[in-house]
Amino acid sequence: MVAGAVPDTPVSPPGDGSLAFRHPMKHTLRTLLLAGAFLAGLVSTPASTKNAVVIQADFGGVVMMGVCYTVSKDLAIFRVQPPLPRHDIEAAARSLHYNSQVWPEGTAFVSVVDPGVGTARKSVVLKTGNGYYFVSPDNGSLALVAKEYGIAGVREIDEKINRRPGTEWSHTFHGRDVYAYTAARLAAGVITFEQVGPLLEPKVVPLEYPAPTVGNGVATGMIDDANDDGFGNMTCRIDRHTFARLGLKEGERVHVVIKDGDKTVYEETVPYAHTFGDVPVGANLLFINSSGFVSMAINQGNFSKKYSIGSGRAWTISVRRG
Repeated sequence: MVAGAVPDTPVSPPGDGSLAFRHPMKHTLRTLLLAGAFLAGLVSTPASTKNAVVIQADFGGVVMMGVCYTVSKDLAIFRVQPPLPRHDIEAAARSLHYNSQVWPEGTAFVSVVDPGVGTARKSVVLKTGNGYYFVSPDNGSLALVAKEYGIAGVREIDEKINRRPGTEWSHTFHGRDVYAYTAARLAAGVITFEQVGPLLEPKVVPLEYPAPTVGNGVATGMIDDANDDGFGNMTCRIDRHTFARLGLKEGERVHVVIKDGDKTVYEETVPYAHTFGDVPVGANLLFINSSGFVSMAINQGNFSKKYSIGSGRAWTISVRRG
């Protein structure tokens, strides 16, 4: 499961897409008054010429919001919550891919999962074919969005220009000093993409996921997400197009085997369902999730936690007609 981008309340600065009122009654009264005025034609919301900034990190990230706010008090700034798993570059790539799908052109995304901070990995801005900007270390975090949206250009951040003033001595917090600052300047129109820094080859560091396979009526793929802290749905790298090669229809039963290396952890025949409510509460199901990948779940339960499912290259799922 991946986290979602949400405005912060009540500690976030104004301009982050939230209403930071501390008294609930005042909040309610002001909201009602504004709503009534709007319906009466007395209030209009001016269109902002600035783009949003969306921040994800493997820590809280509030300080990066503050950096953005110093660039422009008119920016809409959002954080992905909860924080991503520490040092998990693949989780960062999945989260960027999932959360970026619905934002408008021009949105600047900041991704800071950077165990190699201060080393030779490059600090870049990826501009995708649909007009998004992704500001991140080029360490694999950008692999999935580059593949999904295409690469319009990659530029290395010139820290002589695009670095928060007075931080030249700091080498271990590029998220604060370089990425948030550069993203905010892009979103606010202070700089253009061409002013980010030198143009690089149109490529980013890839993620070497094992490809899913289909043969002899069986689809097999790596489990890459088994977060048991949330809803606990398990996701694998079998995409819906690959899975369709089995010729299954929703409502059929499928035989599922999950392994950790050579050890079978889970084996059961379950429904290939359209959605959770197609099975009784507490029942297991296989379905195609909202990102287009094969997933396992318990209706109103936590599949990964119940069956102690992990993720990574040693973890695989195989599916065939039941």
